[in-house]
Amino acid sequence: MIRILTDSSASFSLEYAAKMNVEMVFLPISFDGKEYLDIKELSHEQFYVELKNAKNLPKTSAVNQTAFEEVFKDVKEKGDEMIVMPISNGISATTGQAIAAKEAVGYDKIHIVDTRCVAMALSGLVMQAVRLRNEKKNVQEIIAELERLAPKAKLYACLDTLKYLRAGGRISGTSAVVGTLLGIKPIAGLNAEGKVTSFHKTIGMRKAHDWVMEKLKNADPDLPIYYGFSDAKEVCEKFKERVMQAYPDLKDGGDWNMPATISVHSGPGATGLAFFEK
Repeated sequence: MIRILTDSSASFSLEYAAKMNVEMVFLPISFDGKEYLDIKELSHEQFYVELKNAKNLPKTSAVNQTAFEEVFKDVKEKGDEMIVMPISNGISATTGQAIAAKEAVGYDKIHIVDTRCVAMALSGLVMQAVRLRNEKKNVQEIIAELERLAPKAKLYACLDTLKYLRAGGRISGTSAVVGTLLGIKPIAGLNAEGKVTSFHKTIGMRKAHDWVMEKLKNADPDLPIYYGFSDAKEVCEKFKERVMQAYPDLKDGGDWNMPATISVHSGPGATGLAFFEK
């Protein structure tokens, strides 16, 4: 039996993961010293309430080795195989914790993939693994396809507020004030190494969406587009309508909540999408 494991930095809900037969481990997130396991103990809705009321910017950390060991021991006892798809190694130490757990458990049929992805990009990659498993592909075939797709993943998020970039020390207070007055909307995402980077800045969200839509000219028409939002579902739906009108041949992969790992820095109001290049 091939089992698939990801973490809460993907945009899955617990219910959707269970429906897709995808297992999850959970990244811790701390608000003013009180720690939760993202999604498992803190829903998306509760997260935004906590975020807006927090005195300090919350902190996220890697999934610890013990959490992986608990899953891996069960895999070993049952003689299963597992494909592990954590948050990008360029963002979090979670992959390293998974590798350490595999070594501690001592089981070769656990396969850890450097996804280079997070949020809806990671969701899309996991969904490809699920599709291939459902097509009865073996582990080697699935991993080969994931390793082909991972470098092709693109993720862009248009930020509505500069407040959380300022709180995290990523921009100065002066830049935040001036940028807010001018209506600056930064566009961030993942680079080829799976690290978060700043791509562009526009004045106004519509222009930010225009910039992202231009990138879709390189999208693989055979794979879906995955949309994401941080407490901005209606804005995301309107953005998706524009994309579908401009690119009617592209497949809709659905709208997904951005995970706390991203929303801590983007803040509420962010919208974006992920796709795989041709």
